[in-house]
Amino acid sequence: MDQISKKKRNKIYIVRHGKTDWNEKGLLQGKTDIVLNKKGILEIEELSKKINLNEIDICICSPLKRTRQTAEILVKDKVKIIYDDLLIERGFGDYEGKKIDWDQILFLWNYKLNASSHRIESIQECLQRANLFLDKIKKNFPEKTILIVSHGSFIKALHFNLIGYDENTDFLSFNPKNTTLYEYDYQ
Repeated sequence: MDQISKKKRNKIYIVRHGKTDWNEKGLLQGKTDIVLNKKGILEIEELSKKINLNEIDICICSPLKRTRQTAEILVKDKVKIIYDDLLIERGFGDYEGKKIDWDQILFLWNYKLNASSHRIESIQECLQRANLFLDKIKKNFPEKTILIVSHGSFIKALHFNLIGYDENTDFLSFNPKNTTLYEYDYQ
């Protein structure tokens, strides 16, 4: 058996937090610290029944309330949770707490725009932060299966770092849903 086949595959499972009242109203949350609503809690409890915690070595989670609640429900004190600020949601500045129209959505996901007068974390900055996080887990948790609990836009940035992207990528082609489990191998 060669070295490659002996090595355990690095696997990550990524979950977007459960629903919040702001999700239900279609409001941008960003870094605003919102708790889960009753529906979000129930959906996470259902998802927890589908995750085999014996396969998870560690859970890494954004420190915001909605993700903390999600992680705690999912792992039930059976897996250690590490909170990491790199997993915090993309900052949407002046747009947080507001509904936005399609033109604003296109603006928020335009790779070529690197700055905003609205205090928005650019997509390039979010992608760089996601790449830093992936480098960090590769270094600190080799050959581990990791459950990551984060937010929609940051999960989108992780996804595109894992599958590849360029300045012409359609970042709106992947939209992580609340309470959904995504699975990836990473090197």
